[in-house]
Amino acid sequence: MLAFLLLLQATSPTPTPTPIWKLADRTNSAGVRSISASVTGNDGLSRFVVKCDVASEPIVSIQFIQPQPLGSGADKLVAVRFDGGPAFTYNWQFPGTGTYIADPAAITKLTSFLVKSKTVRVETTNGASFAVQANFVAPTGDAMIRQVLGVCGYTLGVVPPVPAKPAAEPAE
Repeated sequence: MLAFLLLLQATSPTPTPTPIWKLADRTNSAGVRSISASVTGNDGLSRFVVKCDVASEPIVSIQFIQPQPLGSGADKLVAVRFDGGPAFTYNWQFPGTGTYIADPAAITKLTSFLVKSKTVRVETTNGASFAVQANFVAPTGDAMIRQVLGVCGYTLGVVPPVPAKPAAEPAE
């Protein structure tokens, strides 16, 4: 009987590990700091990223990266669903294999829902207008997302104020 149980255990498939969120903090040779929290999709290929780049001014973005090109050029709609709920749909930028949004109000709404959810689903179309979707696990808490946002001066759940533009110099 014991031999049978050991044989059964050896032949049962091992459970696939649940993707986990990873924090990366890098500074490139030009001195630009990038900090990101990311997770690989349930498909093992897609990635969902919350990122802060600090150069001349800090920029927070949420990115959806696919192994196949999504198209490039014009902005197009991307829907994000949390726990199978209603979609939050925004125009995202499509530079190639990935897409991103950097609008502060959208970032605030999406990250606020992200940290309270268990799952995230991203839906869009590729360059040939075929549906593309990916599912992700949400982070298990808000600490990592707060850290990324904090580096760029954001507070989770608060839309940052629009920076005041310097006054134009008077003409002589």
